[in-house]
Amino acid sequence: MNKIVTPAFSRGIPKLELNSYWNYLPDDDDLGTDESWFDPAKLQYCSSPIIVPFAPETPMSDISDPRQHNISVSLEVKGANAEQKRYFIHFEAVDYEATVWVQGCMVGSHIGGQTPFSLEITDHVRALERSEDKTKKLVVVVRARDWAQDMTQPRGKQYWKQDRNGNSKPESIFYTPTTGIWQDVWIEARPINHLKSVQFVSDIDAGTVRADVEVDLMDPGSLVRLKKESEYWVSFTVKFNGKIISTCKTLVSPQTNSCSTVINVRQSGVQPEGPLRTRLTTPGVLPPEVNRDRWDNGLALWSPESPSLYDIEIRLLSSPIDADELDLVKSYFGMRKVSIDSHGRLCLNNRIYFQKLILNQGYWPESGLSAPKYNSYTEDIKKIKQLGFNGVRMHQKVENKQFLCEADRLGLLVWSEMANAYEFNTTYVERFTKEWIDVVKRNLSHPCIVAWVPLNESWGVPALNTSAQQRSHLLSLYHLTKALDPTRPVVDNDGWQHVESDLITIHDYRSASELEAGFRTRTAATQERVTGYPILLPPLSTSERRHKLPILCTEFGGLALKVESVLDTAGGVNWGYANATSQEDFLEQFEALVKALTKAREEEGNGRVVQGFCWTQFTDVEQEVNGLLTKDRRFKIPPKKIKAILDAI
Repeated sequence: MNKIVTPAFSRGIPKLELNSYWNYLPDDDDLGTDESWFDPAKLQYCSSPIIVPFAPETPMSDISDPRQHNISVSLEVKGANAEQKRYFIHFEAVDYEATVWVQGCMVGSHIGGQTPFSLEITDHVRALERSEDKTKKLVVVVRARDWAQDMTQPRGKQYWKQDRNGNSKPESIFYTPTTGIWQDVWIEARPINHLKSVQFVSDIDAGTVRADVEVDLMDPGSLVRLKKESEYWVSFTVKFNGKIISTCKTLVSPQTNSCSTVINVRQSGVQPEGPLRTRLTTPGVLPPEVNRDRWDNGLALWSPESPSLYDIEIRLLSSPIDADELDLVKSYFGMRKVSIDSHGRLCLNNRIYFQKLILNQGYWPESGLSAPKYNSYTEDIKKIKQLGFNGVRMHQKVENKQFLCEADRLGLLVWSEMANAYEFNTTYVERFTKEWIDVVKRNLSHPCIVAWVPLNESWGVPALNTSAQQRSHLLSLYHLTKALDPTRPVVDNDGWQHVESDLITIHDYRSASELEAGFRTRTAATQERVTGYPILLPPLSTSERRHKLPILCTEFGGLALKVESVLDTAGGVNWGYANATSQEDFLEQFEALVKALTKAREEEGNGRVVQGFCWTQFTDVEQEVNGLLTKDRRFKIPPKKIKAILDAI
């Protein structure tokens, strides 16, 4: 079984998928380490194994325990042919603190519930291969520690409150917690000297893409780091629709084991070879004259309407000669630009583009934060587009890479938002900053991502109005993110008070008439109202750039059309920000709210006051029933009727 695919970094070596039954033991008293539960000779077994990658709080885990525990999970894996390879165990996400043992030896640990990590286990795989006992297996043990009441721990919408029996108690906008492994796990073989990572930054104005590559180099005989004088090269082959567009090579720096190069991907010539075509999805060659939203000056542009992707092959070479190949990774990139013009209008590929987003919390009733099926992300994206939205704001969750790859492929804008904490101190600052850096680096190459959002509604920084320290933290997150990626807008604190931001975002669940009045001008939109505090704080409140920043309403609506009049199984009473009594009533309110945000024009004639919005929300989540779809992804309203309203914008 090998269902795991990684199109953003695909090596032609099959992965050993570890999504299966694991032995499961709660460890509330943290006895596992003292009693050596990680020792293969002392393995503790239970009668109820857990199905990874589903958290024990969810039905699909086969545990369904509403109490949150520190846990230990273990798995026995058959050995593999270890010759001329290095082996790594990879976890896409473990919430919150993970320690991993293999064959009784600790191979590493990781802190952060939203980000992936890999640990090398080559020595253990090779020792197993050399063993005379061919019945022996590789024993993997993971201890996951997740403190429900630690408010400095980034957790997103995972609720910390419990009832008198210790059961999680979701209510309001907060939901069932997630403990332990909640995304894919696998073991993969890599060449001894291999490509470690690659990031792409596209520039449609120059017609280039920058590739930043990290490599892992070791001596094949002793598996020690190679001497600095060793020389290695990386080659790049860019293709579009199977046709080679560009090739180049660059030398790996022996000091950093990395390299960067800028690749020209613009196709020159006034007359293309082969038959002309009018769409990117049909055979043939596109001329420069075809629709500039899809093809502009020799470039195939990425957008929700035309999600064109370039394929790229990256090779690690032991010399400049192509035949001396050590490793090959296949990936892709999109030529896409997000910018703000001189009039403060939000643009995609240098053209004004209205972002019609929908809020998605990424929960499923049977599996929590984990997708129940491998095609769940594809189905969700297709339904979002079927409704007429061109983007999604992933709310308080760093979504699985598979979702981002599907958003790249199918064409869906994504706002990348971090799961927040709820208490400010230096421990929180250190935890959050480190994990946010990892999130940005993980997601940087995806063309679908068009905004970075570290914080939401001042969660974790509740005293921005009075605390210079908290404002400094927010300011540091903005500048840190811009240092990692200067090509995308950064929203410092979505929907609430802004200290430094590229977009002014506001959350507003008022009625249509109040929205219309509140967003009639830029001045009206940025007056204090919803939060009770000024929307703009220093330094942004005194900066001239505030007059040229796009305004977006990134939460509104929240209409609940209840299709089931029952209490949610999680325990909270069903609710929404407002209610609709029927499909007709819902559509009438939906249209009125959308029109209220989009009708106002700038006094200077520079377009709409509001440059985009985000409707709350995509699906019902536990007790919150204001989704356009039910929890099990059934449309409450015919999607074509929603789409007709959105298409009229």
